[in-house]
Amino acid sequence: MKTKAFIFFSLLICNLLPAQNIKLDITPHFLGVRADSLLLSMDVSVEIENMESKNAVRLTPVLTGQEKKILLPSILLNGKQKQKLYLRNQILRKKSGHKEEDATYLVAGIGESHSRTIAYRTSLPAEDWMNHATLLLRRTIIRPEGEQALKDTLLITSQPATLPSLQKNPDEATSTAENTSQADTTTTKMKYKGSYVSPATDDVDIRNQKELNFNLEEAKIMADVNPQMLSLRELYTVALSYADNKAKFYQIINISVKLYPVHPIANLNAAAAAIEQGNTQSISKFLSMAPHDNLAYKNCRGVYELMTGNTYEGIRMLKAAKTEGSEEASYNLNVFFENNKRP
Repeated sequence: MKTKAFIFFSLLICNLLPAQNIKLDITPHFLGVRADSLLLSMDVSVEIENMESKNAVRLTPVLTGQEKKILLPSILLNGKQKQKLYLRNQILRKKSGHKEEDATYLVAGIGESHSRTIAYRTSLPAEDWMNHATLLLRRTIIRPEGEQALKDTLLITSQPATLPSLQKNPDEATSTAENTSQADTTTTKMKYKGSYVSPATDDVDIRNQKELNFNLEEAKIMADVNPQMLSLRELYTVALSYADNKAKFYQIINISVKLYPVHPIANLNAAAAAIEQGNTQSISKFLSMAPHDNLAYKNCRGVYELMTGNTYEGIRMLKAAKTEGSEEASYNLNVFFENNKRP
């Protein structure tokens, strides 16, 4: 009898533990299939009231459909003491040579403001069942006493994500994309300039981790023979070497985004190339996966708005980029107004 009473009392204590008040603001940018990969791009703004120093909150995107489910890399937000413990353990792991096995997208501390915004970008091999997938967000509170999964799983996409059917032949997909690009090149008479960004580091897609330090001549050969062996920065260096050969330059930029489909800078540069080729459909896809907080994005987004008829927003963004020092934005504004002069 005493045992039963003790168990009941323990359960009562657990149930009385205060739940963390988690406020989420999800901005989805892109969920879809490109080539053989499913790509997800979204911004997750998190505000946690009364965050306990020893607690943590885990956010796990879940792709589900047709009785199948895939857990995507999670976001772990630690309280102050929890983050200190995590960083200490990371140092000990490195010293002992142990590698991190947990599939976590980001581990970060929640500061005194108890809020944080995460730019979430990931990819995984696409499967046919993903044509009618739904994206959910699983929320879990982690305390010293144990984990508590919140009852409600937050729906990120208001409707099932409708994804294009997978191509049986990868070569057919490549051919179709190239033909579309060539066809869209003639859709605009105005020749705008995109803004390109050099990859700051050689952080790479999880399926393309390598670093062989090719020199330029070696890298140019590998770009034609086996571009999968090049890092994103090496590919960009090769592209720049073809500044006088635009067709080759665009080819390398296109190869880069195919090899690194989830990398924000690869997508931003691909958007810039699509702008210069007049391919508005591709611009939209690439910009959805690009970083939204830099000058190059503002220029590219401004041009995209002009090309799709949203003149007010296009001019507003280009003028803002020009004020911040974008030479491309200044050029593009001149192109727009010169081409719209009345005779």
